[in-house]
Amino acid sequence: MSDPHAITTPPTLNTALPDNQVAIQGLQHALQAIQDEITRQGSLQEQYQQHKRQLLESQVARLLPVFSGAVLDALVLACPGFVDDVVRAAFRDNRKILGLFARPGAAIALTSLQVRLAFFLDQQKGPEIRSADLQIANASDARQKLEKLHYETQTALQTLASYQASGQSLPADVQAYVRQLAERARQIVEQPQQPGSTHQDNSNTSQQHGYDHGAYPWLYYSHDIGQNFSHVPAAAVATGAVTATAVTQHRQADDHAAPAYCPPDMGNQSDTRDALACRTDDSLGAYS
Repeated sequence: MSDPHAITTPPTLNTALPDNQVAIQGLQHALQAIQDEITRQGSLQEQYQQHKRQLLESQVARLLPVFSGAVLDALVLACPGFVDDVVRAAFRDNRKILGLFARPGAAIALTSLQVRLAFFLDQQKGPEIRSADLQIANASDARQKLEKLHYETQTALQTLASYQASGQSLPADVQAYVRQLAERARQIVEQPQQPGSTHQDNSNTSQQHGYDHGAYPWLYYSHDIGQNFSHVPAAAVATGAVTATAVTQHRQADDHAAPAYCPPDMGNQSDTRDALACRTDDSLGAYS
């Protein structure tokens, strides 16, 4: 079964082609670069979320390892806002018998209290948790912007391909912008690239996540596509008036337009902490 998110590798850009065709090929390369960066940001977001889970698990394990008087005293000092009558009752009811034997249900009670403590620590937003939340929010914001750019680029590519297939002329202002796209594509192809050069993002994690510098110009190739193509309707393709070459180019454009993104609703985003609620593994139970 084919991957619906897979994108066919764009053809090598031929700078000798007419502007419209060069722009189409440039947009295909841009879609590939944008999709790769969406995937990269999604991976980063998952890693940052995992890092936050590990931070919370580590803090909970240190603050609340067992039910004991010493642990309760330390918890009062470290998290006074957490220790209420319910917490004190849990410690009292689950003390070891003779200081040696665990009471029935103590393990379940401890896990439940650990989950509650994880929520508390997440709400308190200590320095490490704040830093993790910022990384998650930045990756999420970057991904949403890229998905919007991907949708706009894909729509423009399909529109341009429809005009190419129909033989109809683009509006004058759009044709001028297409010439700019073609010139940008030619400049990207002609500029020298350093083999193996990568861009590194500024993250606080132990791993650095780089991407090919050769794809970097294509990532912003269509940055202004929305304001220049949003008002252009697709061309009406007349039956029998399309050449075989134009049909092929139109189909290639559709191939490189996958995956299809719905128009992002940038005005109805929930708070990052709601959208990225912290979760943990079975050692602590679900945080959300």
